[in-house]
Order: sequence, then C-alpha cells, then structure tokens
Amino acid sequence: MDIFWLAYTAFVLWMCMDCINRKEHFIWVIIILVLIPVGPFAYFFAVKNRTPSGSGPTLKPIQMFSSGPAREIETEETLQLKELISKFHKAYHYEKLGQIYLEQKKYEAAVTQFENAVKKDPELTEARYGLAKSLHGMGQPAEAAKILEELVKIDKKYDYGNAIFGLAECYRLSGQEDKALEAYEAVINSFHFFKAYYHYARLLDKKGQKKEAIDCMKSIIGSSKDLPEYKLEKERHWIEEAYKYLRKNGIELA
Repeated sequence: MDIFWLAYTAFVLWMCMDCINRKEHFIWVIIILVLIPVGPFAYFFAVKNRTPSGSGPTLKPIQMFSSGPAREIETEETLQLKELISKFHKAYHYEKLGQIYLEQKKYEAAVTQFENAVKKDPELTEARYGLAKSLHGMGQPAEAAKILEELVKIDKKYDYGNAIFGLAECYRLSGQEDKALEAYEAVINSFHFFKAYYHYARLLDKKGQKKEAIDCMKSIIGSSKDLPEYKLEKERHWIEEAYKYLRKNGIELA
C-alpha cells in the first residue's frame, strides 16, 4: 500500500508540473490536488493526453508586441499537427499549430491556422487571441484591434487584462486615439500596467489635457514606491519615462 501511495503522489506531482509548464488554467491544479483520486487522471486524459506528441515541447507565452525575423523551423510537433489536421481538421490542432508559428514569428502562416481554427470553432478564444497577435506582428494593428474588440466583448479580463491592454495599444498604433484613450482608461481602472498609464498620459497630453497627464505620470511614480523588487525591475522603464516627462514639464519629484 505504501508503494501505491508513493506512486500516486509522484503521478500527482507530475500532473501538477505538466499543468504549470503548459500554463493551463490554474483551476486544473485545484482539480488535481483536491479531487482525489480522480483529479490527476481527469487532467491526464482531458489535457495532457490530448496533445499529439504527449510530452512534447511546451509553447512559451508570446509577447503581444514582439518583433524580429521569422525562424524557419519545422519540428516533430508541427509535422504531427499537420498530419492530424489532414486527417481530422479539428480546431484544436489548427490553433496549436498557429501558436507554434506565432512563437517562431511566422505570422502569415500563423494567421492561416488561427483563421481555420476560428472557422471550425468560433468560441475558441485562444485562436482569436493568437490571430490578433499575428496580425499585429504583420504590422496590421487596425485589423488586430477588430479581433480584440470581439474577444474583450466575450471576456473583458481575458489573459489577465492583456487582451484589453493589447486592444488599447492597437488603437494607439493605428491612430484611433479616442478609442485608445477609452481602452487605456478601462485598463488602468482594473489593472496596474504602468505602460498603460504612461501611454494614457501621453494621449491626454496630446489632447491638450496637460494637468491630467501630469497627474497620471505622478501616479506612476507614487505607485512605484510600494512595488516589490521583482515588479519594480519589470516596470522600471516606464517609471523612468514618467520621471523624464515630469522633468520636461518643469516638475521635480523627490
């Protein structure tokens, strides 16, 4: 019996690590740990065992506004996904192949896969999000904004606020400044993204609302004083930019 529980514990830890590495929704960790002994087996058959390569490489998260040359890489996983697509034409396989192309910055190829995924399953939000990222990577922020508009209608907090933040960025980059202001305001009312505060302030300044812009920049500086070190390092660039803006406008902060 001790051997059984030892093996079961090892299996539970394996499923938890797999869930974390894949960046699946945190609810799966709760299911694995709480629903004993069904939870880890449910995860194995519902999530881990659904991928074509079983224990294949995990996709890394994609930054919304990444740039750089595409890397022409064909892997065992992409070949297996293409084979599965040719046999079953499932939205899930199109979406996973699109994610790989997105990671490789092969944006046009990614767009094709994500569009196919959305056609097969209009409710597959991961495919919509990937499509928006790919369109942005191709230099089409206005088109990406259209996709993100629909996505945030479904879930305003999708990807922990990064979707609506991406929408604000796409509006700004495509010259839709009034919409950008509205979207940035929605972001800063719910999430603490210093980059959103900064660009919101710059748009206010551009609209002639200097006082409001200055107050927003001051809020970045004020909020930064309570940040833990890891978060401070992540936001340092936007904190420094806020200081520069304030100094340029004759305001020196201690």
